[in-house]
Amino acid sequence: MTKRSLTFPAVMAAALGLVGVGAAGARAGDVQAQQPAPAPQPTTAELMRQIDQLQSKLQQLESAQQGKKSATSNEAMSQATNDTVSRVLNDANKRSQLMQLDEGFTAGYNKGRFMVGSADGNFTFMPFLQMQLRTTTNYTDSPSNVENGFNLPRVKVGFDGNAFSKELTYFFLWNSGDSDGGGSGGLTLEQAWVRYEFNEEHTFGVRLGQFVDPVFHEQLVASQYQMAADRSLLNLIITGANESYTQGVTFILTPAERVNIELGFTDGVNTGNTSFRDFPTGPTDFGFAGRAEFVLVGDPADSRRFSSHGVKEDMVMIGFGGDWTQSGDTDNILHTADIQWSSASGLSLYGAFVGQYIRNGVGTGITGITGTGGAGGDDSYNWGVLAQVAYLFPDSNFELFGRWDFTRTEDDLTTPGGPQDQFHEITAGMNYYFYGHNAKFTLDVTYLPSGAPAGADQLGILTSDDNQFVVRGQFQLAL
Repeated sequence: MTKRSLTFPAVMAAALGLVGVGAAGARAGDVQAQQPAPAPQPTTAELMRQIDQLQSKLQQLESAQQGKKSATSNEAMSQATNDTVSRVLNDANKRSQLMQLDEGFTAGYNKGRFMVGSADGNFTFMPFLQMQLRTTTNYTDSPSNVENGFNLPRVKVGFDGNAFSKELTYFFLWNSGDSDGGGSGGLTLEQAWVRYEFNEEHTFGVRLGQFVDPVFHEQLVASQYQMAADRSLLNLIITGANESYTQGVTFILTPAERVNIELGFTDGVNTGNTSFRDFPTGPTDFGFAGRAEFVLVGDPADSRRFSSHGVKEDMVMIGFGGDWTQSGDTDNILHTADIQWSSASGLSLYGAFVGQYIRNGVGTGITGITGTGGAGGDDSYNWGVLAQVAYLFPDSNFELFGRWDFTRTEDDLTTPGGPQDQFHEITAGMNYYFYGHNAKFTLDVTYLPSGAPAGADQLGILTSDDNQFVVRGQFQLAL
């Protein structure tokens, strides 16, 4: 409440002053006799009313002034609030689409993968994680035995992208699983390479580092895109590894959009994580490797997965590959021819012939599975065929598949019942894709009527010379 600005004594003083002024005016009128009589003066009550009116007007003026200040303050606060809300909404909208980082860098999802990169695309970084949890039940007839358990065949971590320009790409990958990393829990380097394209059209490039030997299509299809829970027994017997890693340099030619040719000088097959020293300190002297792929129709990227899941149009690919590795006086020559068809309707087919010619050596250990027959220094030829079919049901994530492979070795391989030189593998199963290949479940059953040689346990297959059944259930997560 506003206090009165005039007290009662002040009012009385003002009234007396007015009376005095009136008296002085009367005396002056006596001197000027011609002046008219003065007007009557206001009473004290009238003066009090005038003072109250003045105070009321003063209070109205003060209230109006305070109202203007409050309105101005409220308007300023409202404008500041609106500006803040607008900035927050704009920032949230940007982050929901693609997070803007300092210095023009961006982060988000690119083709289903998390990516951090520069706005101009000259720098990108994409992490990769893969985990496969598998349960295996193995029944062998001779000797009669049942084995069951869980394992982690693959636990991989890596990253890829490009640096400084879109023409310089890189890839690094480690594994701690049973399949390729030894199952010790420690990370084992699988791949580490860089690739440079000499022009923007990507028709000619060079790759150097450690990578999968560019020969067999079954190995070039990454583990997360395999049809069955794992690769074939044929692949393991002929190449001696689930994936054959090598070190060296390759030249990549892409004269047309659907033609890819890679030729390289390497340390030889299965020389990943080895030193530069040659045979006999190292496993080999040198190697030459190469592969040519021709995609007749469709997207070449679809040739790097066996399933039709995600295929938008029919794809047909034929390929040829070879590797010549020298180890002392022994030459190991690997070769293959393969064909793949993936249909947008869900049907996919794959077939391959693989061969191995060993000159002047038996049981050299190049293949990783030792032969037992033949005389030292003899030449030998091992070969095999593989056929695979799958069908992805329309408007469904459910897929059925079947695979058969046959391996014939010139030198007998060790089994419990004695040497053998022929091995059949028949596999049937299903895939269910929760989120494509990033999250899928695989169940398959394998029948080996002739058993298997030593060294195939990473596939869930034990050494035997008679009937063997393998049941594998596997869940895969890949990010």
